[in-house]
Amino acid sequence: SREAAVANGAEDNPGYTNFRNEKEKDMLKEYLVLCNNNEFEKADDLLKHVLESQLSRLKHYVGQYNHILCLERNNGIPHADIEFNFDYNKHNEVLQAVQNYSDCNRIPYYNYEIRTTKQDDAMLSCCHGRDAMWIDFQAKADVSKKYFGEMECALKHIGYRKHWAKGLDNTDPTYLVQQFPRVAEFVKLMKSFDPTGKFRNKQAESWFEVMDTLLNKNEAEEEIAKIMNKIKPELMEIQAISDEKKDAYCSEEKNETLCLES
Repeated sequence: SREAAVANGAEDNPGYTNFRNEKEKDMLKEYLVLCNNNEFEKADDLLKHVLESQLSRLKHYVGQYNHILCLERNNGIPHADIEFNFDYNKHNEVLQAVQNYSDCNRIPYYNYEIRTTKQDDAMLSCCHGRDAMWIDFQAKADVSKKYFGEMECALKHIGYRKHWAKGLDNTDPTYLVQQFPRVAEFVKLMKSFDPTGKFRNKQAESWFEVMDTLLNKNEAEEEIAKIMNKIKPELMEIQAISDEKKDAYCSEEKNETLCLES
């Protein structure tokens, strides 16, 4: 509870809690300019001051959910973000992969966010069937495409789902759809309840079309596989007969050749 958090030393924030105050935001703007000019030593030194200031304000606080870290971010430094969802049991592997990437690359923005949520049973929920860990990466728009693509490659082997409103233009639709075990059931219900797309916007419609196309393709491939498995014994029998005839022909041809040589 809020009272328990305060009793444990948290600062009680009754109003909005900004992720960055005005001084921190000005320092961060300067940090980005220095990075763009490849003055990384000065940039990193300035970033330490930003983090020290934030840590002094945000180390341990409690407040109303919709008042925390939202006001300034909506009126702050514009950025793009992409958020991945993982099985919580793989959190160490995820963090190690991010660390490995960061050891070899300079990330274009100074922070990323980590959160956790309990599992649920919603068909297209990223938390379907498993407790989840989320990690959100941010970057200025002009460098986000390359950075987000690299993070996808670094994390894909672990198996992620993606936040449906963050970075979906930077993704492999086939891979993404395969991560949701009830997607086929969802598409079937959507066709039934909303056949004309009255309750879908353009983005939702585009993803519905992708899902439907991929599922139809998968169904076709599965049907072909079933047919092939069904007729496989017959094909093997035909192949065996063909091999016997081939062997018999070769044997006769060999005998004829020997006769001619004699």
